[in-house]
Amino acid sequence: MIKNELQECFQENISNIKNTFHHTSDLIVRKIKTGFKSSFEINIVYLDGIIDTDRIQEYVVKPLLEPFKTVKFNESLIDQVIERMIEATDVKTTNQYKDLIEAIVQGNTIILINGYRKGIIIPSANWKERSLEESLGERSPKGPVIGLTEQMKTNINLLRSTIKTPDFCVEAMEFGTISKTAVSILFIEGIVDKGILIEVRKRLKSLKIKYLLNSKVVEDVLEGKPRTIFNLARTSGRIDGVVSSLYEGKVAIIVDGFPNAIIAPTLFMDLLQAPDEYHIKMGRFSNRIIRMICFFLAVYLPGVYIAIANFHKEDLTNKISKALISKSELLPTFWEIALLLFIIRILLDASYRIPKSSVILLSLIGTIVIGETAVTAKLIHPLSLIIVGITTISSFLLANRGMLAAENTLRPLFLIIANFFGFNGLIIAATIQIIYMVSLKSLGVPYLSPLIPFRIQELKDTIYRGDLQTLINSKHTYTEDDD
Repeated sequence: MIKNELQECFQENISNIKNTFHHTSDLIVRKIKTGFKSSFEINIVYLDGIIDTDRIQEYVVKPLLEPFKTVKFNESLIDQVIERMIEATDVKTTNQYKDLIEAIVQGNTIILINGYRKGIIIPSANWKERSLEESLGERSPKGPVIGLTEQMKTNINLLRSTIKTPDFCVEAMEFGTISKTAVSILFIEGIVDKGILIEVRKRLKSLKIKYLLNSKVVEDVLEGKPRTIFNLARTSGRIDGVVSSLYEGKVAIIVDGFPNAIIAPTLFMDLLQAPDEYHIKMGRFSNRIIRMICFFLAVYLPGVYIAIANFHKEDLTNKISKALISKSELLPTFWEIALLLFIIRILLDASYRIPKSSVILLSLIGTIVIGETAVTAKLIHPLSLIIVGITTISSFLLANRGMLAAENTLRPLFLIIANFFGFNGLIIAATIQIIYMVSLKSLGVPYLSPLIPFRIQELKDTIYRGDLQTLINSKHTYTEDDD
């Protein structure tokens, strides 16, 4: 039975470590004998392939193989090794067996000395990572281009290079009982909303999982229950996007191994913003209004078209009615729209599943299926194709902000309601949707704030982008739930 604490006989400790790792072949145990007048047995333990062997060879193995430079020391042998021989910048000790195992898994090198019930932990991880690249998910025509990477330490380094203040705080946590994954809470002391920070800590501490393979688990626990189709916590892979959120008093969470930061709270108006708006003059008053209109088009446009075709043809002139709504097509208008939306959904999904070399072929086939051929064969009406095209393009405008889930869920619902109940059904359903959105809260902050509840002092960066100097010097506050 493996004990919680290390034993004086380091052979027993080595045996326990090997058993814990099931005698895996990449667990390396390097035996060393060192000393001047008397010889001491030392074992160096690490996992091959995840440590910097050159660093360990230069700053650990070589100093240990040299004889002691003096004969008498007042400190113990283990203190002599730490303070006089090992040349690493950060060295820790532990007498707990589980801490030793966890350190090895994290890419550290362990030193065990015979006769001592302590192990020395030397940071030596050398995880492979890609070079810094542009954030592909949130491209911008102007502004910083470097995005986050999969390594948490690299991401924190990038953020600290921008936020040069001692008030920038990092709180480290770990999750997983089988495999531990590091998670960091980032905030700026003195700027962060204390209530939000407390709620983030509370919700993260409630997370109990065996392993953490995707950051969506962390997003879900931050959003809370019940689940909703709207994003109450969004992700960003841009350095300037994360930094801007921290300066606004929000909290960012980075999960080791994922090239995105989770930002909370997330409000509906946040999803209308874009990084380049803060670097260019054009579109200060129009960009976000256009995006809001596109959200309405992506959700309501097919339903409005169906309502007109089914219930309000008589309200149109004969010329317009014949041009826009024809009876010569094989399928009814509702099924035309539904089928087109279904095919486009298939094409989008397939474009992510097939090799890149086949995307052009997929585009060609898609054009044949839902393009001119289908119209010429009288399968679908040309206007149906235009309606679905506008709907799809509009939905893409907010896709990288996390609105696809809401749009893809609401669109078919409103389509079905319009088919059976017309505009009366659409108005009632839209009212219910707004009431539902008003009831949502992100970490206690109303989702539609500052529109509902209305806060005029916070409108300077919502439906339009206010003066940059005013935005930088202003203090953001959040209306929180009273419960």
